[in-house]
Amino acid sequence: MKLIVCSLLLFGTILSFAQANFPALGDVHIEGQVINGKNQKVMLANQNLGGISSPLYIVTTDSLGKFSFDSPIPFQDYYFLRFDNGQILNIILFGADSIRIYTDTRNVTQFSSIINSPQSVAMNEFLRQFYDFKSFEDSLRNVIMADPTKQAEVDAVFKPKAELFYGYRNAFISTYQRSAALIVTLSAIDPEKEWDLYKGVIDLLALAFPTSPSVQNAVTHGAQLQREREAKAFLQPGNPAKEIALPGVNGDTLRLSDLKGKVVLIDFWASWCGPCRRENPNVVAMYKKYNADGFEVFSVSLDKSTDAAKWKAAIEADGLIWPNHVSDLRGWQCAAAMDYGVKSIPFTVLIDAEGKIIATNVRGVELQNQLSRIFGH
Repeated sequence: MKLIVCSLLLFGTILSFAQANFPALGDVHIEGQVINGKNQKVMLANQNLGGISSPLYIVTTDSLGKFSFDSPIPFQDYYFLRFDNGQILNIILFGADSIRIYTDTRNVTQFSSIINSPQSVAMNEFLRQFYDFKSFEDSLRNVIMADPTKQAEVDAVFKPKAELFYGYRNAFISTYQRSAALIVTLSAIDPEKEWDLYKGVIDLLALAFPTSPSVQNAVTHGAQLQREREAKAFLQPGNPAKEIALPGVNGDTLRLSDLKGKVVLIDFWASWCGPCRRENPNVVAMYKKYNADGFEVFSVSLDKSTDAAKWKAAIEADGLIWPNHVSDLRGWQCAAAMDYGVKSIPFTVLIDAEGKIIATNVRGVELQNQLSRIFGH
């Protein structure tokens, strides 16, 4: 989800002001200093008010980077300060706040001090930890993309870091369960794999910050995900996978049921899907490692008829050496995609030798771990 941000206003000339007829929540007072930010424009904005295209204020800091302003706000919510170089600092405003902020525009995320807004402090500390973890995770993903044979080595490095971060995340949720700061943890929860935790955080936010439009949006989104989950109940582990019977590359019909007795990864992808293509080297590596043990891949392309040549070229270019490639070339209207409720790709379903679902959306390290558990190496 996207976080709401907040911008600094400075002791200086107000360049613009929007939404003049606000409800009387009480003006917020924000002052402070921007290191390496003299004579710099900063804006106070809110994603629910148009973001940077409709800032509440735009001002310029003085020669020392100092600023001070008083501003009405239309509702309690997550706001942000945006600086000339595009960096942002997130804050939570309730109305009648009086906050001091000191930051360095060379790295706002790492170097900011917020005084008299403990929930904003907690929120930004979590973001620092989360961004560091994601940067670490992305660097390891790049290693695997460059050399899939390093999977085991990467797993050994990643596992302790992941356990440390997710332990921190869970402790944060427990500590701040009555705080508006809790919203940032939603970005660190996979609703498909941790639905109870994700829904629990949304329920806590609805109690902690019910007037926030951002929280109301999260509640609405959670309800939508709940409906989608109910519609995809058939994908729960242990349920039989639905049959897929589609034309192969040469026009012959290939059936998923023909692979019964094998552990199969059903892989929904397309030649135009960048994340799919980036994941392909990992799937190829897993196929080469476990095919002799009984592992197969059943690739379902969501290419259209106009892209048939690109589909076949992508199979060749990415070295997708397994024989099970199918598509009715109807794009998102692909019969199998509709049967499986596919809304985005890559989307995968791992099934066992009896045709029962083991897990969905397994990729990268998780796919490696699942296959290692199944085949014992």
